[in-house]
Amino acid sequence: MRPHWKWAVLSPLFVATEVVAELLQPYIMSVIVNEGVLGGNASLIVPMGIRMVVVALLGMVGGVLSIYAAGTVSYRMGADMRSALFRKTMSLSFHDMDKLRIGSLITRMTSDVQRVQGVVQASMRLLFRFPILFVGAVSMMLMVHLGLSSVLFVLLPVLIFTIVRILKHAYPQILHIQNVTDRQNTIVQEYIAGIRVVKSSVNESAEAERFKTNNDELVERSLRVAKWMTLLWPVMSLLLNIGIAVIVYYGARLMELGEVNVGDIMACVNYMAQILLSLLMASHIIVSITEARASMSRVDDVLSASECRVSGRGAGAPASSDAAIVFDHVSFAYEGDRCVGKEVLSDLCFSVERGGTLAVVGGTGSGKSTVASLLARFYQPSSGTIWLNGAELNDYGEERLRRMVGMVMQDSLLFSGTLRDNLRWGNLSATDEELLLACEKAQIADFVKARPEGLDYLVSQKGLNLSGGQRQRFSIARVLAGNYDILVLDDCLSAVDVRTDLLIRKELAKVPATKVVITQRMSSARYADKILVLDQGRVVAQGTHEALYASCALYKDMCDKQMSV
Repeated sequence: MRPHWKWAVLSPLFVATEVVAELLQPYIMSVIVNEGVLGGNASLIVPMGIRMVVVALLGMVGGVLSIYAAGTVSYRMGADMRSALFRKTMSLSFHDMDKLRIGSLITRMTSDVQRVQGVVQASMRLLFRFPILFVGAVSMMLMVHLGLSSVLFVLLPVLIFTIVRILKHAYPQILHIQNVTDRQNTIVQEYIAGIRVVKSSVNESAEAERFKTNNDELVERSLRVAKWMTLLWPVMSLLLNIGIAVIVYYGARLMELGEVNVGDIMACVNYMAQILLSLLMASHIIVSITEARASMSRVDDVLSASECRVSGRGAGAPASSDAAIVFDHVSFAYEGDRCVGKEVLSDLCFSVERGGTLAVVGGTGSGKSTVASLLARFYQPSSGTIWLNGAELNDYGEERLRRMVGMVMQDSLLFSGTLRDNLRWGNLSATDEELLLACEKAQIADFVKARPEGLDYLVSQKGLNLSGGQRQRFSIARVLAGNYDILVLDDCLSAVDVRTDLLIRKELAKVPATKVVITQRMSSARYADKILVLDQGRVVAQGTHEALYASCALYKDMCDKQMSV
């Protein structure tokens, strides 16, 4: 809120103007009744009536300005918070991304920020309004008549006790609703992301049941809160009406004794209503702040999370070494739910010469993709050291590393926009000729040339208007257009036919960059300069295809099975 402090200061001042105007109205009315109507001074009625109108107008202006100021602060603060969360999400370590989960991050960036924003907007008015109104109404009631005010001091403890008891039962449910909402968003996000799998498996009923179970819990928790909160207004109204009835009865008795006028009773009734209103405001803002506090804590979990950015100690200045990549006794274990601390990679030692090609093969779950993630510094090794071009991986600054290592992931993701926009991700200054050349190397130039729009062809969200093989080839072209020193290709040709695979491999062999190819296809691995065979996170063997086929039983078995198929 600090950048918007001017409006934040003005809002309570405008609120004070509005409240003072409301507090003056019953007092002016009592003067009109007592002195103008009952006192027979008719000349007093018009000027006092004009005062009431002027005061009402001032209150209206103060109310409008306070709403505008509160809205300005809250909406700008919400925008700043969303921007901060988005920037932070882009710099989060993959460990924190695994821990926070995508569905939860979406909830925090939308629902939680919206809740905090709404509470700030309400608080700018209600948080300042209810104490001023409460203290002012009590003071004015005491000033009007001390005897009638005694009703308030009997009723007030009952009112406060009622509010506290109701809110005490509602709080735990309010906090739990946040977690249930998180699960709901995660279920929806997973269903939408995997809708093709769900439909192809005819598993809609199971997903609907999973959603229904969570949704029913959300409804149940929300109804528990609603049941308690709906008691608040009727109980408060009952107590108010009892208080008003007592004031009227007691005031009538005092009128018989000549100690109070009708106008004083009317003013006290109005002040009693204002006191009740202030207490209802207090209960509402307390509930809202409780909800927002939980949301703010969840937002803070993201903003305070560690970043994966490393500034770099030596800016990537290479030492003398012929190896482009060296893994020196590297071990790694995912934290949290993913593998419960079990090592995914254990004591990896291998190297890749500059301009050479390393193929990483192994069974499912052997740790192949984790090697790619460590190489791109998505995660930090649990132990050991990774070297790139003779310098430690952490010696490279974030920007320098990202410009040096190009990645093609298993899930080939394209963004909505034109093909040109997608292909330029690795090189924003690339010309159309360079992009088309990269497409030719990736065996996808024919698709571009066959479209009237060419590189202006619009890609839908996640590239769903392209086939899986087309998305993979455009992802390869995107990396080739970036002119990276090191290319990491993580099983990125799984949706491409064998002939196209062979053509792309021939083009990649001409690229001077160092290449790490993670693949399940032995036909792709066999032509690499070195092949790394992984099994359960350990290096079983490494060498050329001929050497491994003759000496490594696991590698030979994988080759024979694929060839027999």
